[in-house]
Order: sequence, then C-alpha cells, then structure tokens
Amino acid sequence: MFLKNRKYYLLLIPVLSLMGTLKASSFPWSFDMWVQPSILPYEEPVIYPELSVSTTGLRIKPLPREDFESITVNPVPATEESLANGEKMYNRYCYVCHGMEGMGDGPVIKRGFYPLNLTTPGVIARTDGYIYAYIRYGGKVMMPSYRESITSESAWDVVNYVRKLQGNPVKETAVDEEPANAETPATEDTEQESAE
Repeated sequence: MFLKNRKYYLLLIPVLSLMGTLKASSFPWSFDMWVQPSILPYEEPVIYPELSVSTTGLRIKPLPREDFESITVNPVPATEESLANGEKMYNRYCYVCHGMEGMGDGPVIKRGFYPLNLTTPGVIARTDGYIYAYIRYGGKVMMPSYRESITSESAWDVVNYVRKLQGNPVKETAVDEEPANAETPATEDTEQESAE
C-alpha cells in the first residue's frame, strides 16, 4: 500500500516541513529591520521631547526663529578666526549645494536641485539674523535645519563668511562696541528655565 501511495507521502513531507517552519519564523518573512525609527533624506532631525532636561539640569526650549531674523548686525565680529571657522563650516555643510563661491552651483545640481545663489541682491539685502535663522532653523522650502550639526557660535561665523563671499568688506567690531540688538541673545538660541 505504501508503494501505491508513495507520491502522496512524498508530497506530504515538504508540506509538513513547511508547516513546522511557520511556527519558527513569521510568514511572510519578518521585515522588522526595515521598519524602524530613522531620519530620511530632507527630513528634519528628531527634536527633543517636550520639557527635556539637559545635562546641566535646565530645560531647553528653542526661541522662535523670528527673534533671530530681526537681528540686523551680526553680534560676532568678522575676525580672521571667525572667517576661518565660517569657511570651514561652509565647506563642510554648505558647499555641496551653494558652491565654492556661493553662486548656487554646487555638485547637487547634477541631481536636479537648484539651490539659492547667495550673491544675489535679494540675499545681500537680508539681515544677518535672517541668514543665521536659515542655517539654524532650515529653509521654508527645501533647505534642512543644521541645528544639530552647526553650533550657534559657528552659525554666526558662517554668516560672516557668507558676507565675505558676497563681497561685503570685512569689518572688525571693536571689543567695547555693543551690537545693535544687544538685548537679543546673540549666541544662545534657547530659553533656559529652572528644572524644578
């Protein structure tokens, strides 16, 4: 009898072995590693949870971007050190889109993106705080925020370097002079309050 029904038994072996493996792994196969928290291209970095406490014990809450857009004069003087740091940060984060001279001709245009030319009269007319806010908060269309990559102080240095690319004369600010908007926090764009 076994020899007569042998083909059915042979068919039953793969079916039973397949059913045994279904309990060992999910079917369809598991895609857990594909579905996970991650930052996609052009997606903003994950922000800190509300009321997060920093390592200093103070709550950090970013100020509105409008507070910085209204700053007309860069509070960081355009010294050689500031320009060198600004150039280093620009070459690391900005060059790929805006190009070496700020003309919007970086390598990314080969991929179909057309970044802003930083040397146009419209950009030159913007306040220093506006350029700073674009770096720290991102653009309103495509430019991502560099808050996680460029510190507040370095962002002001990048503003100095962008002004140099625009052909504006480098002005050294005297140490005893106060910036035009002295009441606005220049290098710290967070509001800190006690964690108690």
